[in-house]
Amino acid sequence: MLYTSRLLVTCLSILVFLFLLTLWHRTPTGDDAWFAEQSYWLQKDGIVRSEFFRGILGWENQLLVSHKLFLALGAGLIKLFGLGLPTVQLMGLIPFCVLVAEIIAYIRQENKLNPSYFILLVLILVFSNRVLIRLSFENRPELLLAAIGFGSFLCIKSQRHPLRHAALAGLLAGLAMLCHLNGVIYLIAGACTYLYTRRFKEAMFFSLVGGLTTLAYFIDVVQARDGFSIWYHQFRYDPATQTAFGWYPKLVVLLTFPRMFFESPEQGALSGLLIFILWHQRRFIHQLPGLIKLYSLILLVSFWLITKHGSGSYMPLFMPFMLVIIYELYRSNPFKDWSLRIVLAAYFIIGLYGTIEIIYANYTLGSVPVAYQKLRPYIPGNATGLVPLTFFFDEYEQYPRLLCHENFTYYSTKQEDFPIWANRHKAGFILMDYLYRPEAFYPKPGTKKLPFYKLSYYDGRFAVYLHQSR
Repeated sequence: MLYTSRLLVTCLSILVFLFLLTLWHRTPTGDDAWFAEQSYWLQKDGIVRSEFFRGILGWENQLLVSHKLFLALGAGLIKLFGLGLPTVQLMGLIPFCVLVAEIIAYIRQENKLNPSYFILLVLILVFSNRVLIRLSFENRPELLLAAIGFGSFLCIKSQRHPLRHAALAGLLAGLAMLCHLNGVIYLIAGACTYLYTRRFKEAMFFSLVGGLTTLAYFIDVVQARDGFSIWYHQFRYDPATQTAFGWYPKLVVLLTFPRMFFESPEQGALSGLLIFILWHQRRFIHQLPGLIKLYSLILLVSFWLITKHGSGSYMPLFMPFMLVIIYELYRSNPFKDWSLRIVLAAYFIIGLYGTIEIIYANYTLGSVPVAYQKLRPYIPGNATGLVPLTFFFDEYEQYPRLLCHENFTYYSTKQEDFPIWANRHKAGFILMDYLYRPEAFYPKPGTKKLPFYKLSYYDGRFAVYLHQSR
């Protein structure tokens, strides 16, 4: 047993070391910049808006359909540490650490005799999971949502001070919804769990506190002129989701929902391990704690019914529950055979490949903000730019206005329309990144002239086109 524990500690230490390497010069994503811009304006002007997407649904004036608490926390970090890429990436790292602590707390509470061994096992699964490692330093709301939602479940599970914990569970579930509208599933799961277990007084406390907390979502809507009509218009016609409305798209989502857990190998790794454990330990499923079975099932069904898009990006909402179910089933009857070794080998290969891929990308690209900074001598500082989203870091305040390439894609993806659209929106320069963020509408590398624009700089990766009037 001592040898096994040392081996597990060694494996975990290596995985944590690789995890830390993924944080060095972590390359930014479009979401890093998209949410950072919203937090930037919230911190600066007190409202959420976007210049990157000027012209879309009035987002340049105010964005009322947003991940409000998530953006507010991001604005707080910007206020404390300044506007930089690592600052906003903390919005992934902080909830990741909280989630790890919550899973450890769950195991310690459930296993009084030998928690350390199982904690090591689960942490090895966590630090070799491609999804969690990727999101652990990314400015997206899913990990924060998962950490708050799982915290709400832990409060419901607690046997001490039931009414106090019911109120806290409701508060956390309400905060989850303030982070992302999908957080409503934690309100549904919590209320239904209390009602099913006939804890009616706790259900009342949970629903009252949770309901009052969610009302904060509409503070900016109430304050805005014609706020509710603007909110509905932005919600209904968001370019990313407007095609998801109607009975047929909803039917497609309902039928293809399981794809969320197998969208790519990084999602399929944990899903496959869970299915394997469920099948191998099917005789012990009845021994699973009733609360985890009930809550997880309601959570899954409620999301299945309300979501407009069963994307794999939402899988983290369920991952802490998947991990503790794997733990509970393995703990009920620990086993070691060839089939488990094969499944775990696949899990670790996928995870390690993903981790090394992140490290390699960080190393080869280096600091993306530094690469952008070196372009300043070739770009007029007084012009509006049409740029990749990630150009936000650390260039956003260097120019009077920046529009992002995704703004254009909402109108047209035809290559010949790109410079025409840029001219119509008074862009003084266009920046293209052929290495890190290539787009289908980019011209052939090194193209000298585009309608209204001429090439002024090209180094094999970046191309800068200036308006011919300059």
